[in-house]
Amino acid sequence: MNGNRDRRTDCRAKSFILSLILMILVAVSLCLSGCGSTGGSSGGSGDNSSGSASSGGKAEDSKEEAEEIKLIESGQNAYRSDSDVYMNCGFIIENPNEETAFEYPTVTVTAYDKKGEVLTTQEQTMMTIQPGERQAFCITSIDCSGEKPDSVEYEVDSGEAIPPSDEAVKSTDYEISGTNERIDKEYDECKVTGKIKNTSPIDTNDVAVTVLFRKNGKIVYAGLTFVENLKAGKEKAFEIAEWKVPKHDAYEVSAVNWSY
Repeated sequence: MNGNRDRRTDCRAKSFILSLILMILVAVSLCLSGCGSTGGSSGGSGDNSSGSASSGGKAEDSKEEAEEIKLIESGQNAYRSDSDVYMNCGFIIENPNEETAFEYPTVTVTAYDKKGEVLTTQEQTMMTIQPGERQAFCITSIDCSGEKPDSVEYEVDSGEAIPPSDEAVKSTDYEISGTNERIDKEYDECKVTGKIKNTSPIDTNDVAVTVLFRKNGKIVYAGLTFVENLKAGKEKAFEIAEWKVPKHDAYEVSAVNWSY
């Protein structure tokens, strides 16, 4: 009898232990499940975070996908001076973006001979160009190694994409007035004079003033001068003198901020 009682006691003890183990396992399972839910929730936050990162990625992508600076128009003229041949180029570039500016865009001009071989190449690095801005500029007196180019190629490198600035002075902030053209046939010199006004609220150290000469609407020559220390709201006179300017029926003057 005592032996049977002891066996029953052992069985009850074992059952109790098994029940206790099962309870512990269930509790652990529930705990892990709860942690998994929390982890899932965190994972959800992670997904949201990933969504934010994705949005950031989109912003970054939009910056990477910003349109390149466009060459709107270009033209050139080669002329002989004694035994040398020089080329004068004028061009207009545009930033087609609405939310991206560019720093140090570069225009490269390459002249080729009749065989398609390079006569000369020269580049001009600009300053900054804001969204929607157009800028005219030129490269003068390019040495063509004594031979007139058969063809000329223009290439634009947009430079570095940067955020636009509310404090930047655009080309449209410069007002050109009172322009006049004077031609000295004896010296084959052409002078364009006028006044430039800084209509922005920002002082500028240097302003590049460019004249584009046109024939039947096309650029055939260009000239350049710089105006220094043009304060906000102030006006200054300018003079652009060029030699060997070909026949033209129109000209236009514009300006670009050249301050660092």
